[in-house]
Amino acid sequence: MFLLYFSLLSIQAGFAQDSTTVVQDNTVTSTFWSKQTISRLAAGGFSLGILGYAYGVWWKNDYRSFHLFNEPQGVFDAHLGIDKVGHFYTSYVMFHSIYEMLHWGEHSDEDTFWWTAGISAFHALAIEVGDGLSQYGFDYEDLIANWSGVAYGMLQKEVPYFENFQFKWSLYYPLKKHAFKVNDLYDYHIYFISAKVNNLLPGKLEKYWPDFLQLALGYSGRNNVTQREFILSLDYDLELIPIEGDFAKMLKSLLNMIHLPAPGVKFSPSNKPEFHLLLLN
Repeated sequence: MFLLYFSLLSIQAGFAQDSTTVVQDNTVTSTFWSKQTISRLAAGGFSLGILGYAYGVWWKNDYRSFHLFNEPQGVFDAHLGIDKVGHFYTSYVMFHSIYEMLHWGEHSDEDTFWWTAGISAFHALAIEVGDGLSQYGFDYEDLIANWSGVAYGMLQKEVPYFENFQFKWSLYYPLKKHAFKVNDLYDYHIYFISAKVNNLLPGKLEKYWPDFLQLALGYSGRNNVTQREFILSLDYDLELIPIEGDFAKMLKSLLNMIHLPAPGVKFSPSNKPEFHLLLLN
């Protein structure tokens, strides 16, 4: 799997080969450290880095013959479905991160879109194959959630209207935990879908709503993932931070997939609504 992955990245490294040399006065000058090359290395390194993290946290010293696994409780009951939402979000982030890196590298829109889709989809498959060779097992429902995240990222790029609905994540990491193992922290996750209200309001009302202010609906769990929790919160459009430049634009887009602390209300069964001035978790 890793050999195949490296092969894919090698092909990707050459998809704009003509742009890595400049001919002046019949002299070929190497531009290896061009934005295009740096962006390709960054995109490949990001993906491989996550695979390396997965190996160190989940797969190391746990090799088993390939086997399948399905949640006996069902998709929406096992971990209250938070695991599947996490798979969706992770692949969504992978798609947008690689897309922004390659776009910053000034590749054509078509090359950026299709290489991002291909690498993200292959990365999602590689993660599940790794699980299939460990105690976790290959779960086709996880793979569907992964590819759904990639598909929504593709939809946003093809149909700009869907850029008005972005997925974001908030995580409070307890200091008492000795290892950052995200699937051991479900009670601390909140996954949001955040709406750019200003873009959705009629023209007469739009002027009264601040451009940067969004509304977000979140989903989480509590009491050791035994109760569902829903959150209504304000949110910020970090892409409107007044800093210009291609690199700044890329960073703002990546940061905008994180939900920063903001006023919000939590709702859950058998509990009174909880208001938080700066809701983090």
